Amino acid sequence: MALSACNTDELTGLNEDPNTIDYVIPEYLFTQIELDMPRQNTGLHQGMQYTATYKDVPDIGGKQYNYILGFGFGIYSTQFNSIKQCMEALTTPEDGNKIALLRIVRAYGYHILTDATGDVPYFEASAALEGILEPRYDTQEEIYKDMLNELDEAAASLSESLPTFGAADVLYNGDVVRWRKFAYTLMLRLAMRLSNADEETARTYALKAISGGVMTEIADIAYLRYNATSPNPRAPHNEYQATQDPDNAQGDKLSTTLIDQFVATRDPRIYVLSVVWRPQGSTYVPDTTLAAQRGMVPGSILGYPADFSTYSEYSPIWWDRETSPLVILGPAEAQLLIAEAVLRGWYNGVTEKEAYDLAVTRAMQQWALWPNVPALSPNNSTIPQERITAYLTSGYPYNISGTFDERLEQISIQKWLCLLGDDYEVWSNWRRTGYPAFNYKNWQGNQPYPGSVTGGEMFRRLPYPDERATNNENQQEALARQGFPLDPSVRAQSDALLGRVWWDKDN
Repeated sequence: MALSACNTDELTGLNEDPNTIDYVIPEYLFTQIELDMPRQNTGLHQGMQYTATYKDVPDIGGKQYNYILGFGFGIYSTQFNSIKQCMEALTTPEDGNKIALLRIVRAYGYHILTDATGDVPYFEASAALEGILEPRYDTQEEIYKDMLNELDEAAASLSESLPTFGAADVLYNGDVVRWRKFAYTLMLRLAMRLSNADEETARTYALKAISGGVMTEIADIAYLRYNATSPNPRAPHNEYQATQDPDNAQGDKLSTTLIDQFVATRDPRIYVLSVVWRPQGSTYVPDTTLAAQRGMVPGSILGYPADFSTYSEYSPIWWDRETSPLVILGPAEAQLLIAEAVLRGWYNGVTEKEAYDLAVTRAMQQWALWPNVPALSPNNSTIPQERITAYLTSGYPYNISGTFDERLEQISIQKWLCLLGDDYEVWSNWRRTGYPAFNYKNWQGNQPYPGSVTGGEMFRRLPYPDERATNNENQQEALARQGFPLDPSVRAQSDALLGRVWWDKDN
């Protein structure tokens, strides 16, 4: 009688949490995927000599005092797994645009990962439910060629007649035209990355990207803006406060590398970005005049300097945490990549100077996206056009008569300036071109800082996470294949911090 009274259909509903969603809502998932796109590393921020510190702290650049954990593979369990789940939930012919956007975003995430570490799981990644618990590490060459193909197919498949994620798309609100520009701009970035490793492939995809249509206008910029209830990971250092802290937690100030570049070329970005805090009674007041700005020499000071407050640091316009944007990809970079394609003789649709001038103009105009902070900075984030024009004509005009290396250096310096905040991309471009020409040996007369694990050289890759318990055999095979030493006694640690990834050739 007890058995006959049971309703087996109703039993399956027991112990189900009514507040938990156990199925995929693609729109919700896509929003989170986009929010997971930005990748930052404040150690790289010092390594690319935007800032310098007097403190003896671990970092990837600057003093390079200690061994640093690598990129981390958390991106697999967050972004990549979410992308796969979202794709699998899209099953109708009407989902073509949505799948294309996921392919584009996946390429964006993978290129940062492989650029930082080299060979990584790719083709067999995120396949645990198919029984692959120890995915092989694919070569960076294979990964790059597939990413370029993915971007090519995804961009071509985007259609104005099919639905998108709409308002769930926090970057472009479902605008297919702007997403197509994003895909081709990313393709151009990836193509140029291969300029020293596979020039034929680089040239082919660079021309395909330019022909497809890359970003040109401020409206094309892909950026995230966070609200007051969520800490903004774009902020360079969380410890910067709304009022000046005379000894901020990392002891950071802007570096001489950055300030000297600004001052020498009378770059108007210095008025937006840089401030010296002057003591006035019991508080501090901002000084943004050009004459007041002073950088700290990277790796040259240990111990709190008496003149610490006289060095420049980031203006509140830059680190305001409530409404500051985080630029993911924009037209300034796109046009600098075109300028380089012209320099290399691959493209002749514009001149190097035309592309350079447009890139610099957009790089300065994009500062208007940042909020003004009248109570803390006397300057406006919008740079007047007359200052942009003066910079292009007399401050730092394009050196069209320079050598190849001189022009590549100028393009790369502009990329370093316009990509402030996108530390991984600046680091990758520096490894590829060798510019800007940073000096990492400033300790007591051109010496590396004591204890530097790389002997005063900048890291060229980040180590893999420790996979000894799960996928160690495949990881060790990948290290050996790339020629990275496995012996912990090696100067640059066991995971070859000075080893070069596939596309990082001698320059």
